[in-house]
Amino acid sequence: MHRLESVLGPFSLVTGGLGLAALVVSGLIYVLLPEIRDTASALFGLSLVLAVFFILGSFEDVKRALVARQARYGTNTLVMVVAFIGIAGAINFISANNHKRFDLTASGQFTLSRQTLSVLKSLDQEVKVVGFFPSDPQYQETRMQGENLLKEYTFHTDKLSYEFIDPDEKPAVARQYEARSYGAIVFDSGARRKQVVSSGEQEFTGAILNVTGKEQPRVYVLSGHGEHDVLNADARGLSLANDGLGADNYQVQSINLATEPKIPEDAAILIIAGPQKELLDQETGPIQDFLLSGGKMLIMVDPNLPPGWRNILAMWGVRIEDGYIVDQTSYAYPDIATPAAQRNQYYFEQITKDLSTTFFPGAAGIIPAVPPNDSDRVKIAPLMESSPQSWLEKGSGEPRFTGSEDIPGPLPLALLVEASAPIGGRPQGAAPLKPGDTTRIVVFSDSDFASNEFFYSLGNSDLLLNTVNYLTSKEELISIRPKPTDFRRIIVTQRAWNWILYSSVLFLPAAVLMIGGVSWWRRR
Repeated sequence: MHRLESVLGPFSLVTGGLGLAALVVSGLIYVLLPEIRDTASALFGLSLVLAVFFILGSFEDVKRALVARQARYGTNTLVMVVAFIGIAGAINFISANNHKRFDLTASGQFTLSRQTLSVLKSLDQEVKVVGFFPSDPQYQETRMQGENLLKEYTFHTDKLSYEFIDPDEKPAVARQYEARSYGAIVFDSGARRKQVVSSGEQEFTGAILNVTGKEQPRVYVLSGHGEHDVLNADARGLSLANDGLGADNYQVQSINLATEPKIPEDAAILIIAGPQKELLDQETGPIQDFLLSGGKMLIMVDPNLPPGWRNILAMWGVRIEDGYIVDQTSYAYPDIATPAAQRNQYYFEQITKDLSTTFFPGAAGIIPAVPPNDSDRVKIAPLMESSPQSWLEKGSGEPRFTGSEDIPGPLPLALLVEASAPIGGRPQGAAPLKPGDTTRIVVFSDSDFASNEFFYSLGNSDLLLNTVNYLTSKEELISIRPKPTDFRRIIVTQRAWNWILYSSVLFLPAAVLMIGGVSWWRRR
């Protein structure tokens, strides 16, 4: 060993330097020039050979360095660094193959809704998404929101792909997809396209349903009796419900039976939202014929419902009582005349599964009234009820339970009717139902819960849309939908703001300096 050291010793520094240089160059080539990684491997092998020559030429110096105190400390540090890198690498390897993501936002802002996940899971055809955004900075935030959301979609399905194109650079592509404006996002599948201009989950999922659905069921909303207007965007309107139905792939249309002779045959469901005026004689027949032929109806009533509407519902086992529901235990604060339904008050899971709290401002009394002789033809059950501490208030003035007139709870807040014939049997001359078909009616004790003012409050929107999907036999869409993104503002008093300011700017740095000073003094 001494003879070998004496021969190689004069060249040890040169071989060591060349070996170190070869190691550095090989690393740079491996990272920056992947196309010539074979050269990097050869240089790495050369660096190892030169390192061996360096050790043999400076064996005694290397030996003394390794047994010195500083070397031992250095070796311990090296072992700890290598161990840390190994543990970190193992954690990354395990997490890459067994990933789990958590959304800690209060509203689940970065988590796809169960409805979207259900739609993506059931995709059986390719969907291509093309976004048209110019390089103008004012469009980049919207583009980033859309791209981040589409990344989430592609994480859950391999049937969806997307790309973003600058329409100024590729105008031919924009014309091909009929992109009419900057920021348009086009969903394309087969022969169908849907264009949206908002980067929201509800719009994206609705577009996927639109381009992959075999048909768009038609929803007719009755007008002419003081009902909530489906196109009205004020607090009492139903424009938000209209948008929600559109996102679930329905075509919504208003209908006035004073001018239309009958309900169209393509009607998947008839919605009546809070009628305030009496039916005309020529309007009663089309509604009765629609129900007798197995039609599906969702009607939202309010207290003091006109007699004509009560008569129609009575034919199907629902009696409307005068008064309004008061609930002292389960209500939307601060109004005990706004009963609320929670998890333990739901009964029909096909509609209410996973539903959060719902509430009904000014709920009417809707009572099942099916005679025993008709129980085989008319089945009626509550979707939800008020609490046992509720009652139907029939008096005026301050609500107060009186056993003589008021009806004690629990009381239905919504009723589901499924019937093969109305109370008393099918009228003479009425056509029989098709085999397996039934008339379905859902009666809500309130109409305001579906209005724009309350639609996106708690579970109200999901309740309405789930009900429509059940009535039209689109149970695959019954789920909890994405809510619009809310701006969450923190409001603090001046005293609280001063505490936040001084604790972060003054107190925390002072505490760190104090602890450091004490530690220095003890070691001095």
